[in-house]
Amino acid sequence: MTRLLIALAVLLLAPLPALAAQVGKLKVTVLSTMMADQGIGEWGYAALVEVDGRKILYDTGARPETVLANARDLKVDLTGIEDVVLSHHHGDHTGGFLVLRKALAAGNPKALSRVHVAEGFFEGGSQGFRPETATFKAAVEASGATFVVHKSAEELLPGVWLTGPVPRETDEKNFPVGWKLASGAEDNVPEDMAMVFDTADGVVALTGCGHAGVINITRRARALAGGKPMLALIGGLHTFGLNDARLDWTGAELKTAGVKFMLLGHCTGIEATMRLRTATGLTRRTAAYGATGATFELGSGINARAIAG
Repeated sequence: MTRLLIALAVLLLAPLPALAAQVGKLKVTVLSTMMADQGIGEWGYAALVEVDGRKILYDTGARPETVLANARDLKVDLTGIEDVVLSHHHGDHTGGFLVLRKALAAGNPKALSRVHVAEGFFEGGSQGFRPETATFKAAVEASGATFVVHKSAEELLPGVWLTGPVPRETDEKNFPVGWKLASGAEDNVPEDMAMVFDTADGVVALTGCGHAGVINITRRARALAGGKPMLALIGGLHTFGLNDARLDWTGAELKTAGVKFMLLGHCTGIEATMRLRTATGLTRRTAAYGATGATFELGSGINARAIAG
């Protein structure tokens, strides 16, 4: 009896395991994508993340002025943002950085001063979508910004994760097949990095192109959040060239993962988005190919803009 009481006392007095941090407020606003009914559309991607009082820019669009112009047109204030995440080293995601850095630093020297990239970002490639690595790196650093290289998943803020390079568990090839890195190896965009938000309602994943494969990304996202189901998927998936069978497989996997909202864009493809919507059993109010200014907000869902309707 004495031993039992001692054992109970030890259990009661033992410190409780820390609860995983969760995001309470989250809003994602698309600032660059293919379609627009306000602002400028382009082949590129960028999104403003507002999470629990902090702002982060995810990608910077393709043309130098697009994101800056769209932010002004949408009356979105970017001046307080110090962290920018570049999903991968393709020019349609990095093209706006230098103009944004110069414009915003005039009002806040720390604006976009921390540039988060995944390991492999600086390995050059033989195709034009990869900006000349040394030149881009030097220009960013000359602007006063600093690169932060993520070799694996890291928690950027409580409940906010950067995946780092995503493990390739499936045979997805959501990247331009046949492209080569400077080393001669296949360019499967090894540095592709998503943002993950752990919320009480489920997991939200934000991707630039999803070159790592959307199912690989969602599996990684769920693992980082302790296995919770997916709540929302936002961004580009590079599925515009996939056949119907592959899209149906992708949609079935997303449905199994529990996804409730999809605000897709950029290289996902409009027809591919419709196919994924059908395969996941979602509706036009919960899954759409969003336009510039489209939003996802925790507790409210998606607003894809009128043109997407």
